[in-house]
Amino acid sequence: MAMTNRDDDWRAWLGLRAVRGVGPVVYQGLLRAFGDPAAVFTASMHALECAGVRTEVARAIRAFDEWAAVDAQLERLARAGATLVTRNDASYPSNLCEIHDPPPFLFVCGELQPRDAIAVALVGSRNVSAYGLRVTRELAEGLVRYGVTVVSGLARGTDAAAHWTTLRAGGRTIAVMGSGIDVVYPSEHHALFRAISQQGAVVTELPMGAQPDAENFPNRNRIISGLTLGTVVVEAAEKSGSLITATLAAEQGRDVFAVPGAVGERTRGTHRLIREGAKLTERAEDVLEEIAPQLLTRVALAAPVDLDANEAAVVTCMRHETLHIDTIIARSGRAPAAVLQILLALELKGIVQQLPGKHFVASAVDVRRIPAKE
Repeated sequence: MAMTNRDDDWRAWLGLRAVRGVGPVVYQGLLRAFGDPAAVFTASMHALECAGVRTEVARAIRAFDEWAAVDAQLERLARAGATLVTRNDASYPSNLCEIHDPPPFLFVCGELQPRDAIAVALVGSRNVSAYGLRVTRELAEGLVRYGVTVVSGLARGTDAAAHWTTLRAGGRTIAVMGSGIDVVYPSEHHALFRAISQQGAVVTELPMGAQPDAENFPNRNRIISGLTLGTVVVEAAEKSGSLITATLAAEQGRDVFAVPGAVGERTRGTHRLIREGAKLTERAEDVLEEIAPQLLTRVALAAPVDLDANEAAVVTCMRHETLHIDTIIARSGRAPAAVLQILLALELKGIVQQLPGKHFVASAVDVRRIPAKE
């Protein structure tokens, strides 16, 4: 397969990152000194050392010969339908440029857009509670109403709820992976991956084929916080990845927000964040007051949802609370079989989500009844 100019450019970017000793900080210094990776590979030992590169790293750059592996990466990139967005590209996220150790490039499925500069991270427990799930959905829906891009990590629990809710509300979302762009993790999130790629972007700094090893996720978390103006932690134990993300956000000079909850294991981390200065957060407006108060004056209302009379009645009686099926039946005044059928229809429309233990929660939507047929 013939190399295009773009592939040749990407080849140099991938090759330089594959050199032993060239991490994000060293790479950043090389870009400042030489402009682009191709120029780095043609630089002399003297020029590299004058640019502040250690002698052993300069020798590794001069001796680099793993181009076959780089070409294999490019082939996998093409098969995955992904692209490479480099620090020299206009579409590289502006927020990410400002952190200490920005990735020199991102593997991307989907599209990064300038409006993603107004972004907020929603993170929390993989084993999210019904309360945490409800708050995540409400926060995501609120942020979408103000045109904010929602960023999370494609994990189970809070992350998945943040992404799915944003998509269903018509907003933009970015997922940051702790694996290669062609290794979807967890495996059940292939549909979510595809949906995000069509309505936002899935990104990673890790090479094609990289597995979701535990050591990848702290570095992944710095990208989640780095893409955003603030990070909201919904639920977190005392030792969790969400707290790592919050710590990284604070180190990057970004705002940190935490959702309070009932005392317990899932809230010990968030309550500690609040004690240490994170803003106590209950709704999207609490976040925007800090990071983008100008958006509060130009909120766009979500489009109303068309439901038949029975569906509208059930959604209305749920009041966006997490309810057991028996409570929904009692409030609606309808037969159990009818309520179950209505809830199934609402699930298929993405308005209601079923939780463990026969509990259900409805999105905060503007219900508009379909006129009855005469």
